[in-house]
Amino acid sequence: MTAIDDVLSDAIRRLDAIEFGDTFEPRAAEAIVASGLHRLVVPEAGGGLGARMTAAVDVLLALGAIDGSTALGFAMQVHTIGALVESSDMDEELRHRVYHAIVEDGALFNNAGTEDGGGSPSRGAVPGTRAVATPDGSWRLTGEKTWTTWLPNLGFAFASAQVDGSDPIEVGSWLVDLSAEGVRRAPGFEAMGMRGSASGRLVLDDVGVPAGSMLVRRLANAPDPRAPVPATWFGIAIAATYLGVGEGARRDVARWALDRRPGDGSVAVADIPSVQLRLGRLDAELRAARIVVRDVARRWDSAVGAGDAAGMAGAATDVALAKLVATQAAVVATDEALRIAGGPGFLNGRLERAFRDARAGLINPPLDDVALTGFARAVLERKGAER
Repeated sequence: MTAIDDVLSDAIRRLDAIEFGDTFEPRAAEAIVASGLHRLVVPEAGGGLGARMTAAVDVLLALGAIDGSTALGFAMQVHTIGALVESSDMDEELRHRVYHAIVEDGALFNNAGTEDGGGSPSRGAVPGTRAVATPDGSWRLTGEKTWTTWLPNLGFAFASAQVDGSDPIEVGSWLVDLSAEGVRRAPGFEAMGMRGSASGRLVLDDVGVPAGSMLVRRLANAPDPRAPVPATWFGIAIAATYLGVGEGARRDVARWALDRRPGDGSVAVADIPSVQLRLGRLDAELRAARIVVRDVARRWDSAVGAGDAAGMAGAATDVALAKLVATQAAVVATDEALRIAGGPGFLNGRLERAFRDARAGLINPPLDDVALTGFARAVLERKGAER
């Protein structure tokens, strides 16, 4: 077993001792930090486990099968730090400050980008949060962020903002210490799924951010200079999380079908042909999606390791496909699992919660409509070039 396997096994043992439900469970993050899993993608030279994307996928699949909200919360740490590790032209001092906070202080991180009325940052929303420069090189941030996953657990967030007074408008992202004066953590929403993810509102009221805390700065209509790294890490982390939810439902319904013996008890539910058909269908969806997600992650790791920009771009192109098939597989799997379980599946419990949690993946970018439109455009461009 590798060091990552050992740490993951310890984390799973700790998480298995928790009875998860629909409410925020702080012991989940405590278990991850206590096991050392929070160091997953921090490089070994920085005191971490040095996981690449493929290993991170396997970890998130395992966590998703235990509890979707826990996996989603940890996915935010994984994609944020994974992108920080692999982005070029980064401020090394800032990078090592982050590593130190994780390794030495057990800190958890996320990005804070979504705002009321602004739509998704993935669709080009310009943040309403303002960053005001001060004469000493520090900044003051004021604004409110929504859907900040695992907010009660976070030590830091990379908050997006527009540079106050910039013309044309410039936007950036700053590392904010959430223990700083002017930071307030407010409750989020009563959502259909992932209710334990504590996706709250991060309120910044003239919060001081020291010099050297800027992650990136660009014109509002310009692409992210780190592309395609952040979007790739986010999309794959999301894909693995929701696929893990579907795999957990497969495990749970299979156990239930083997144990359940209705009527005179002579036949288990698992022996009913229609049940086997449904179980086979959901298994096929999940296994096909796993192959796609892991293949994209593997190709990404290979390209990054070789410094192959074209290979990275090629793998990044398939991230939307990986996320699409993973979330669709999770939706199909949890739907079939509920149909297999019948009435008992609709009772409050793991299968019912997985059914709701899987559907939360439909609203995470890259969204299905964006992905499918992109696929169509690529087909038409290829065929147009052949004429």
